[in-house]
Amino acid sequence: MPNTKTIGIFIYENFEPIDVWGFVQAFSIARFLGQGYADKGPYPFQIVFIAKTMDPVRSYNGPRVLPDMTRQEALTKPFDVLMIPGGRGTEDVLDTITLDWVRAMDAKVPLMTSVCTGAGVLAKAGLLNGKPATTNHNAFDWIVTLGPDVLWNRTWRWVDAGKYVTSAGVSSGTDMAFYLVAKLAGQAVADNAAAAAEYHWQRDPRMALPL
Repeated sequence: MPNTKTIGIFIYENFEPIDVWGFVQAFSIARFLGQGYADKGPYPFQIVFIAKTMDPVRSYNGPRVLPDMTRQEALTKPFDVLMIPGGRGTEDVLDTITLDWVRAMDAKVPLMTSVCTGAGVLAKAGLLNGKPATTNHNAFDWIVTLGPDVLWNRTWRWVDAGKYVTSAGVSSGTDMAFYLVAKLAGQAVADNAAAAAEYHWQRDPRMALPL
């Protein structure tokens, strides 16, 4: 059976709930071929919440989340994916210490992803320069200022630039997550996961969003 891949999610005060939970669902419901939902693991993915400290982190107008590890600890652990969500708190994590941490994680993580305005953190860290990317279309004009050298796409639901995969706002991140399940574990695993979630997966990233 293939190895379980570790998905790290950076959470911070006032992240957007669906950016995290929609993304999480695609990976948490995925099973290896031949496994059922109730079968015991191992499963294709394990999900780890990473935060500045081990204190509970409040989502925007939503529940609090207890991190699994601190940012400092994450630097010593292996990850296959790191996802940065968006939300009203994005502006507060554009500080030097956080951006340095993101760059350090980028040096060790094979696949860096973002949902919504989380792309602004990757852009501000300089990781998306010269690469295509997208972000929340309602915050597009602001995010562009954080990465003027990024090849921003204003209409796609998500953009795969190889190591960096970014999605537009909120529910687009769920569509991207199922795409990443396929990218990491195979199309059949992703198809089964979407069916198990009873989720109408928008599989075409080029489907334009209303401006």
